Amino acid sequence: MPRGKRHSKPARKKIRPQCSALTRSYDACKNRATSSRARQGLPVCWSHRKLGLSVAFCQAPLGGSRKCLKKIPWTEIQLCFKHIELALPCYILRLPLELRQQIFSYILNEYQSSYAKFYTYYSFLKVARLNRQIFEDATDVLYRKLVCDIFLSGKDVYILGRKCHSIQTGSWQRFKQLTFQLNISVDHSGRHGPILENVQLIASHLQGSNLIKLHICLDSVWFWYTRRRSVELIRNFLPSYLDPFRQLGRVRELSVALSPKMSGRSNEIELWMEDMSNDSEAMAMAMEWKRYYEEWTENLKRECLEKGVGKCFEF
Repeated sequence: MPRGKRHSKPARKKIRPQCSALTRSYDACKNRATSSRARQGLPVCWSHRKLGLSVAFCQAPLGGSRKCLKKIPWTEIQLCFKHIELALPCYILRLPLELRQQIFSYILNEYQSSYAKFYTYYSFLKVARLNRQIFEDATDVLYRKLVCDIFLSGKDVYILGRKCHSIQTGSWQRFKQLTFQLNISVDHSGRHGPILENVQLIASHLQGSNLIKLHICLDSVWFWYTRRRSVELIRNFLPSYLDPFRQLGRVRELSVALSPKMSGRSNEIELWMEDMSNDSEAMAMAMEWKRYYEEWTENLKRECLEKGVGKCFEF
């Protein structure tokens, strides 16, 4: 071998450690940790890189009042790989049901101040799934306290801010407080768009629901016209959109208003009709709408009054 030339020893490739995070099914992640990680962080893969910055400690008891306390990325169950199958004691179940629900209400309020509606719903359910009894208690609070927003415009349907390609039965039917925002489109001949079919379909899925609150917010280009024809069209198509909700049968509190985007104008439909035109026909249509609205609200409340409020709204 010529002098000055030496064979360098092949560098031994360093095997990166396994990702220390858990998957959504609470199984160990099979990926390898990334080579770069934040200071004081845990070895995690690229998919779980944010979890590596939130450190928790395994709470598995080892006997003699000792705990495992191994550093792990934060999860709801707070157990390492070794103790993943261990069932931790659930101290909250020792509290009375009323106190547990107050705690869940406080957590839900904190989530609503930090997340959008859909992520509040998703994150709260994720925590509730830790225990069957907790799930029943927490979801009871969730579906009573969280308002489900449903937006309809043309063929588009959004529930909790998420677009739905088709209206099917689901957990949205369990909500006890619903807010509908209807962007109504009607041509000059009075023909309705596809939104009316979606309203009828949603109302059929909610048939027999035990609602606490129902709020319907209406928006249409016709609300911006200041002539009697627009008042006439609004008066004619409103019953078509409100009548499907009669089959709900059990509503404790309900209201119908105009879109808040109409700044400077009253959100009450009756006053809007009177402001748009001062002639006698417009005033007559406003009175006709008032009679219809009173009859519509009484129809929805009648079943609760007959059965008694206590029985109608017990959970």
